[in-house]
Amino acid sequence: MTDTLTGRLNFRLAPEQERALRAAAALSGQSVSGFVLSAATEQANELLERANSVEISHQHFREFLAALDAPATVVPELARLFNRESQIPNQ
Repeated sequence: MTDTLTGRLNFRLAPEQERALRAAAALSGQSVSGFVLSAATEQANELLERANSVEISHQHFREFLAALDAPATVVPELARLFNRESQIPNQ
């Protein structure tokens, strides 16, 4: 890692949590900080990936594509909004 590390997290933990983290770090050949950082980062990335993706069945995906391919429908309320003068001043 070539980036300068500037962030810092401090937290308290129960003795059994500390023992488990120290033992796991030793087994993996990492420092406790390195072990905790890699485990937490991996879990954070997995959670973010799940939160930022959508999974649907093949059938629902086909229905979604069909809806996209269908002719557009005019929504009168939206047409009125698009046709009115902008409230944002030009600069």
